[in-house]
Amino acid sequence: MQLSEIIGEVYPVSEATLEQLDDVAVKRHYAKRQRLVTQGARCRAVYFISSGLCRGLHEDDGKEDTRWFASGGDVLTSVIAWHTGAPAIFSIEAITEVDCWEVSFEDMRRLLSECRDLQDWVVKLLMEQLYVLERRYVIIGTGDARSRYASLLGGRPQEMLNQIPLKYIAQYLKITQETLSRVRAAYGKS
Repeated sequence: MQLSEIIGEVYPVSEATLEQLDDVAVKRHYAKRQRLVTQGARCRAVYFISSGLCRGLHEDDGKEDTRWFASGGDVLTSVIAWHTGAPAIFSIEAITEVDCWEVSFEDMRRLLSECRDLQDWVVKLLMEQLYVLERRYVIIGTGDARSRYASLLGGRPQEMLNQIPLKYIAQYLKITQETLSRVRAAYGKS
């Protein structure tokens, strides 16, 4: 996906704003398992995913907990880092090779002060992220493993899910890999 397509998926902005974003965006490539953002370190940019898959994860006492998945067309960053300048409280890791555009917080802040339509775009983006967070809270907080898996299938294309290691899906669903295997087998039979 092109940067203009990614922006347009969230909310339309003017050609002038797109040109300004294009002027400051840097094309990046990340290898599988490479971190775009590292928990506990400073995050200094917003990432516009062109292709590939990422996951958001939190680490605690050496254990990983996958919180979300992202694919081409998604916009990622540490909101805490963007808002406060504090270190990121989670990591963003490439599940597959990832191509993206990177725009520094400094450039985003400058453009936000100059482009009213970009301000509207950010509000729309943040509202969508809150929607996803609220939906995940309900999915993970209620229902059994089978219903959580069904919700995941309903929210993402099967081709995407086939590329995600089962251990990450199990972490996301808050179930063991063994339970996930049983649920997938039973789900396939129904």
